[in-house]
Amino acid sequence: MSNRFCLYPRINLDIGFADLLFSLSSLVYPFKQEEPKILQQFAQNDKQVLVTLSVRTAFDLLLQALDLPEGSEVLMSAVTIPDMVEIVKSHGLVPVAIDISIDTLAPDINALEQKITDKTKLILIAHLYGTVLDLTAVIQIAEKYNILLIEDCAQAFWGDKYCGDRQADVSLFSFGPIKSCTALGGAIACVGDHELANKMLVIQAQYPCKSKFWFFRRVLKYLFLKLLTLPRIYFLLMVVVNALGFKLDAMISILLRNFSKGDLHSKIRYLPPQKMIDLLWHRLNNYDNAAFEQRAKRARFVLALFADKINYPGVQAINHSFWLVPIFVANPVLLINILRNHGFDATTGNTSLVHIGNDSTQSIQKNTLLEKHLKQQILYLPISQYLSEIALTDMADLVRENASPTTPFLNRI
Repeated sequence: MSNRFCLYPRINLDIGFADLLFSLSSLVYPFKQEEPKILQQFAQNDKQVLVTLSVRTAFDLLLQALDLPEGSEVLMSAVTIPDMVEIVKSHGLVPVAIDISIDTLAPDINALEQKITDKTKLILIAHLYGTVLDLTAVIQIAEKYNILLIEDCAQAFWGDKYCGDRQADVSLFSFGPIKSCTALGGAIACVGDHELANKMLVIQAQYPCKSKFWFFRRVLKYLFLKLLTLPRIYFLLMVVVNALGFKLDAMISILLRNFSKGDLHSKIRYLPPQKMIDLLWHRLNNYDNAAFEQRAKRARFVLALFADKINYPGVQAINHSFWLVPIFVANPVLLINILRNHGFDATTGNTSLVHIGNDSTQSIQKNTLLEKHLKQQILYLPISQYLSEIALTDMADLVRENASPTTPFLNRI
């Protein structure tokens, strides 16, 4: 079994010590960063590429530039983060949930078309947990009804394997602290309509810029967190946290949170500092496609060892990079304790994803079902780069021996 004095963390920050030290040194000795070649792929089909502080910032800029009539409807993937819903509502717009398949994480196309009204102005589709969806059917519907299509790719960056759908009107990519190829913040928005993109740029130019000191503190914070997530140090952290009577999950969630609670607009309406952009260019100039493939390989290896017993979101997804590895079990708390006792820091609280429901009886039933699975029966496994194949097998064996499968649930939720 795994080393009893190691604890493999639920999230391994996707940035190396060398990258963090590069960023610190660039604050003193500036290094000129060439724009990465991958920007040409983000700009495919003559899209304009914007760099913003976050995906939330880019989405808010988009809605400001569109200036839609109050009461306009935004069709959204039923599973998303609360801030995206809050941004929609803050502009006087109405979020409408689109049911998704738990097996593919793709939207229910029939349900999507049925919910289109004369008030529908936008469709926002999220690629979840590292899946990359085939948007062909959604694009056809958007074109049929002349509706703007936005894809939220915050969880779907996959190197040059996916830089957005050529036919999507807007594609949003995040490089926040826990995302793939993180630059500790920053986002890329690919916008097909140049007039719309220029309006967004004009609005963004009026924002204050985050300071160099703000970014310096940010780099130090994540350098410290990177040290804490080394397996032996992370084990000691858990011992100390438990001895003090604190909850490890709550503490990690606070430390990794990209935006603190409070008025959202006051936190996202900033320009990214140049040093953050420099780090983003550095990361995009040096990302490793092989690392993405190795991560997916590790995830598939583990999941295959208990595939006949345990289900997971996106089990039938064709393209999956496994940004996270969630599974559905009926006894997550018991399993967390067992896995942690053997050095694997599984958790139920790795993301802020929630289900947004509608008011119909059927949607309420589905909402209750999905809430049960997302909040009560989901478990995130640590698929760390530090784990050997033997250790991964040990973890899979523990899951297989101790996990209670969930009861069957609806395919569309």
